[in-house]
Amino acid sequence: MTIFPSACMWHFDTAVTEALRQVKETAFHYIDIETDTLDAPGALQAQKDLGLKVSCVALARRLPSGTSLDTGDGAALRNAVSFLKEALGKIKDLGTICAYVWPCADGKQLPAFGSAIKELAEQAAQKEIRLCIEHVPGRALPTAADALRFVQQAGHPNLYLLLDLGHTLLSGEKAWELIRRAGSRLGYVQMNDNDGKKDRHWPLLDGRLSAADLTRTLDALGEIGYGGTIGLEVSRDFGGVISGLSKNRNLLLRLQATEEIKSMQEPETRRKR
Repeated sequence: MTIFPSACMWHFDTAVTEALRQVKETAFHYIDIETDTLDAPGALQAQKDLGLKVSCVALARRLPSGTSLDTGDGAALRNAVSFLKEALGKIKDLGTICAYVWPCADGKQLPAFGSAIKELAEQAAQKEIRLCIEHVPGRALPTAADALRFVQQAGHPNLYLLLDLGHTLLSGEKAWELIRRAGSRLGYVQMNDNDGKKDRHWPLLDGRLSAADLTRTLDALGEIGYGGTIGLEVSRDFGGVISGLSKNRNLLLRLQATEEIKSMQEPETRRKR
């Protein structure tokens, strides 16, 4: 069964409406966005007219002044929770079923962060949105194993792991092993490549990632019955966003082409099986 790719929209340097048009012309059907991506003039109507579906939302990328998930207590944390609860209602109207946040910066802040995240997970559940935690090198949950452990220990049924393939290259983890370990706790997947030193967001197979390891990763997703899309994130600094997205899309579909492409099913259909 083929897993659809989704284009991450936050690295484009063109107007949002033009970026959406380019993504559609590159044969994408799904997009990953930030909470304010479609606030640009004409963007929401363009998304609807082009028939692009929102797969996943980076919920906390643009927290306003006076809000923070990086504090152990205080008004900034409560303000962040309030802002993100409102954002969940906003993105529900877009039809998305998945959103994610980064971990806090300091491990000492994890207890307060965990309480806030469980509150957000409950709110997200009411909106029928999966809430995911992304592992980020240099922050309080630097590895996928750390983030998965956090999710499991939190014990909330609507809290999941977002696995970032580029980040596993930095942490030295085997993505396919983490996928099998996560199982039903895997909420979303993003893919990009790098040199193992910095999170450069290169196209797939342009850095440390090998075709064999990418295939192992896709096979593991199939084994656990992963029902989402794969968010493809490419920086504008290395050959252009749209060319990198096109390359990644074609590569993923080719690697999965053990069945006829016509047998592809929408993620919504797969989740109902």
